[in-house]
Amino acid sequence: SLEAIQSLWETETVAPAMQQIGQVESAWNWVLADSSGNIGYQMSGLMPLRKHSGLIPLPGWEPENDWQDFADPMQLPRCLNPEQGYFVTANHDLNAWGELAPINAPMGAYRAERLSQLIEAGANISVADCQTMQMDSYSPQAELYLQILGPLLPETENGQLLRQWNARYDLDQVAPSLFERFYQTLFKRVFGHLMGTEVSGFIARETGVLADFYAQFDGVLLAEQSVWFQGLSREALYREVLDEVLAEPIQTWGEQNRFVMKHILLGGKAPRWLGFDRGPIPLRGGRATPHQGQIYQSAGRQTSFMPTYRFVCDFAQAGLYSCLLGGPSDDPRSRWYNAGTADWLAGKYKHLI
Repeated sequence: SLEAIQSLWETETVAPAMQQIGQVESAWNWVLADSSGNIGYQMSGLMPLRKHSGLIPLPGWEPENDWQDFADPMQLPRCLNPEQGYFVTANHDLNAWGELAPINAPMGAYRAERLSQLIEAGANISVADCQTMQMDSYSPQAELYLQILGPLLPETENGQLLRQWNARYDLDQVAPSLFERFYQTLFKRVFGHLMGTEVSGFIARETGVLADFYAQFDGVLLAEQSVWFQGLSREALYREVLDEVLAEPIQTWGEQNRFVMKHILLGGKAPRWLGFDRGPIPLRGGRATPHQGQIYQSAGRQTSFMPTYRFVCDFAQAGLYSCLLGGPSDDPRSRWYNAGTADWLAGKYKHLI
């Protein structure tokens, strides 16, 4: 892996770079570009070749169940200069680009679909356009649910807020908080029949299961009919959940979706007045928005999916544009500690040459 990464320093074009970066032994999605106008996508990672899926227990002492070898990186998802002229990778299913199918637990395609929509709508996409895409808070997932919820919403203040919502997880809006309460309650209601309400609530709040695999659950929650609905129609089920969640007071998304940046060693241990920890900080976006903004508990600690580092590079000019959540110093006494957070929140980029 180190040799493959080091070789990139002397590689000038995309095609050989794809072959080299494919040798990295851990699984990543790599997108590459060069100043000659070439673009490429290459997945890396050691994919075992075996006669079974690996998802069920089998007798390990029988040789036919052994791994036979590792796949050639050239068989993994990859493509050089695709016809559409761009790539989108957003942790979704990219197996269609490969001879083999190594991706077995992808996230939903919502974010990738939104980014493709924005790219297709543009003519001559600029650096500013790319920065706008990185800050985009529109959720195709929420839009799918709103199409069903629209006729079911009551003529109350909260009902009107959700009906008029533009499916954007912006910090000053109340509707994202309403929708998230509906979505989480619907999840616990539907899957709690099998797992128990307490277990399904724990999965939603305290693990990455829903945060990672929400699209798989949507396959049930968005279905017109399902045995999971316990004899109710989808609309009747949604109405019952709406009656429960819309009657309660709610906060704006910026008040609800917040995190604390904790020092890597002293986080949560040193007194707050020493300045090691900063926050709470409001986070735009949700699970299915290009600017991802998920906050949840995992193994007892707060964790998140968010783009802590953003950058845009135009090969027609020198340098790159970037913004970083945090700062270049780990000393809270330094003025560079947490120096970039305000610009990160505002979507303001520095030009590095």
